[in-house]
Formats: sequence, C-alpha cells, structure tokens
Amino acid sequence: MMIKKMAYGLLVLLILGTGSIFVSYSNFSEERLTAIKTGSKILDTAAGPMEYQQIGNNGPVLLFLHGTPGGYDQAIPFEGTRVLAPSRPGFLRTPLETGRTPQEQADAYAALMDSLGIDQVIVMGASGGGPSAIAFAARHPDRTVALIALEAVSQPFSVEDQAIEMPFLMRSDFYMWASLSAMKTLMGPEGIVEAVVPNPKNQRLLLDDPAKLGMMESLMWSSWPISQRQLGQANDFAQFADLDLNASAIIVPTLIIHGTEDINVEYTQSIALAQQIPGAILHAVDGADHMMPFSHSKEMTAAIEEFLTGLKAL
Repeated sequence: MMIKKMAYGLLVLLILGTGSIFVSYSNFSEERLTAIKTGSKILDTAAGPMEYQQIGNNGPVLLFLHGTPGGYDQAIPFEGTRVLAPSRPGFLRTPLETGRTPQEQADAYAALMDSLGIDQVIVMGASGGGPSAIAFAARHPDRTVALIALEAVSQPFSVEDQAIEMPFLMRSDFYMWASLSAMKTLMGPEGIVEAVVPNPKNQRLLLDDPAKLGMMESLMWSSWPISQRQLGQANDFAQFADLDLNASAIIVPTLIIHGTEDINVEYTQSIALAQQIPGAILHAVDGADHMMPFSHSKEMTAAIEEFLTGLKAL
C-alpha cells in the first residue's frame, strides 16, 4: 500500500512540473554534497583512508559506528563525551578497501585512533555498525573502555529474511530525493512515519513530539546520496550472512539496548549477544521498533547515561 501511495505521489509531482522538480533537485544536491564534504576530514591511516568527524571537546571518546546505510553524518552526540564518528568502509568517502570484514574494520578504527593520538574509546555500534563494534571490543580490549550495542546486528542472518523498510528509496539519488519529497509534500508527517514505523502506538509517539519527528526525518534524509553508500550497504549485507565475531572473548563492560518489536534487526539478536558476552547488561525497550532512538529516546538515553556514570565509578 505504501509503495502504491509513493508511486502515485511521484506521478503527481511529475505532472505538476518536471522543470521545477529538477531545479529543486539540483539545488538540494549542491547544498547537501557541500555540507557532507565540509563536515568531515579524511586521514590516511595505516589501514587506508578513513573519513571521520569529531563532535565535542571534553570527556571520554565515544567511537560511534553508524548503521546501514549510513556515514559519519549519522552520529548521535552524547553529553559529556567526545564523539569520534568515522564513515565505515564503503560509505561516503571511506573506500571499501580500508576494511571489508568486521574484523578488518575494527583494526581500521584502531589505526584511525593511532593517527589521532587516541588511546582508548567507548565503542558504540548502532544497527549495521554492531558487527565491527563487537569485533573491536573483542580484538582490542586494551583500547576499549566499554561496549554499547544499540539495536545491533550481532548474529548471522540473511537480509532477504528481514523486514528491511523502503528498498524502493534506494534505487538512485534522484529517486530517493523525489520519493522523500513526495512523501513529505503529499502525505505529510503521517505518511513519513507510516513508511518506517510499523507500530501505530510508536507512530503516535513520534507524531505527538515535533522534536522526535524532526530527528527521524533528518535520519531519513541523511541516507542521501545513496550512491555514495551502496558499496558499504552491499558489503554489510554480505557480511551479515556469515558473522563470527568471537563475542565471548569480550571482557569489557557491555550494555546492549534493543526494542522488543524491532523487525529490522530482531530483538533475539541481542538476547543471543547478551548470552555470549560475560556480564553483559541487556536493556529491553518494551514495544520499541527500529526507530527506538527517536520514539523512545528518553529511555534509551537514560540507560546509556546510567551505564556511562557507572563506568566512572570503576
């Protein structure tokens, strides 16, 4: 039903004015691409080139590893930390050759830390960033203060078996822009939320809070340009099918947060991860889906802040 609505919306936009559409798209592209290029830096590390952004100046370093598709521009800042947000290999301006497997990517992050003079980090892996975050904690325990797995992929699975939302948006940069524009113009906030949030209760949590709704919209737009993220996305999907992360070797404090109604990365993934990592804390967010960082942001943030506060006492 949603795809039919989107197709109708795109047809209406094309009928209303093809010329104005391409002018709007050109302006959007120029502005967005400029923002992406100026918002990050690239370092030639021992593992290869890596794009990154740093947010904040004080506190422990939080290595934030984005999901799929993503990039440095999807980093979540946390008060009291200095966020180091790389674009994982294959995304934006980090070449896939810098690291294909989660283990290779983990070593690439260590190389980035070497280049920046950073000794230790709290590593957080969100969704598709989970495998390389887990691999980092397992392979570099001396450089890992703690691990936070946020609705993270941690066990083997086939993407074809998962309810990955809106694959039609990922066909091209223009199609993605036109689809999101049509959704917002013709269907309003309700259409945007309906497209990515399956649970009506969670839809209402977002629609009733303009700040949460705005953050979710920003995340959707931050996947553009999809053309600069497709290599990383394809590589992630290939890696997910045959994961062996050696999670049982992790010896650092670990917090695992996951929504119980997540259909993109199922909650059972985090149940298994908690069983594999000695002493891991599993925080289940009842009723939350994959948009948990927005719909249930207060509960998620409170759990992370409590965990980080506990680290200071160690």
